[in-house]
Amino acid sequence: MLPVRRSFVAALLCIVTFVAAILGLDQFNWRKNTHMHEVRVGVSLTPLASPFLIAEHLGLFKEHGLKVSLFPCASSTACTQLMLSRDVEYATASESVVMFQSFEQSNLALLVSFVESDNDLKLLSLSPSDINQISQLAGKRVGVVKGSASEFYFDSVLIANNQKALNIEKVYLQPHELVPALLSFSVEAISAWEPMGYKADIQSTSEVKNLGTPGIYQHSFNLLSTETYLEFAGQEPVHLLKALDEAVEWINANPDAASRLIAKRLNIPLNQVKWSWEDYVFRLSLGNSLLSNLQLQARWALKEGLVSKEQPDFRELFFTQPYQQIIALRD
Repeated sequence: MLPVRRSFVAALLCIVTFVAAILGLDQFNWRKNTHMHEVRVGVSLTPLASPFLIAEHLGLFKEHGLKVSLFPCASSTACTQLMLSRDVEYATASESVVMFQSFEQSNLALLVSFVESDNDLKLLSLSPSDINQISQLAGKRVGVVKGSASEFYFDSVLIANNQKALNIEKVYLQPHELVPALLSFSVEAISAWEPMGYKADIQSTSEVKNLGTPGIYQHSFNLLSTETYLEFAGQEPVHLLKALDEAVEWINANPDAASRLIAKRLNIPLNQVKWSWEDYVFRLSLGNSLLSNLQLQARWALKEGLVSKEQPDFRELFFTQPYQQIIALRD
């Protein structure tokens, strides 16, 4: 019986070793193939994209078996277009861009939100204009970027102050035109996102006043991909989100070091980064707050005639599996 037992044990060990080897080979192949395949992410050059920039700096993508290349974009729209044209697999985008693109693209997949701010947009005026409250904008010219978070925020401020019917001339401008228009008094106020508030403050010889209402608009930066790509991406998005999650944890534990790194990485003054840094809430999330924000902005866009198609079901936009796995790993 003893030789039989030994033979059985030897056979069992061979089976266990074989299975372990297969599992190990699968893990090796995952990492090997991932390293061979470049993961490209379109990233806006803004402190809002800090989790990606920090993850790259700390080598967190490599730690999770990813070869990530960050493609710099001038705006969320530009990043999204890179993704839609298949020049990158992922893109960072504000919720406004996500909302507008959802009316046109049925293939979008929203993986996670990684930063939020309730004070990124502001309604700015200069002290010589002698405007101290919203009602004093009657008959005035306000610079906004048409069909963007700038216009949505301005309309939200009017509604919040019960001034929706106020006689105001909207002057539609490109983002780079807003601050010069304010400083030259071509308009009496502008609805602008950062860093335009910072630039107006340092360039103006007059006091810059914020007439807006913090908290009425939740600005977020989100990670987008396409369903077509994610269908065959396997565990790649989970590893990507895990690296982001660790970057966010590091940012929150080291805010001063993080802000210095971002200033250096973006080649901008540290004071510009610190101007808005405390307004940013870095965290991974994918929930009802973002869903409600998308729905609210979509209703506004439809009412203003900025979109003509039927409002999409934004719940179908959420690609939740990778984020849910990250939450499970935390527990």
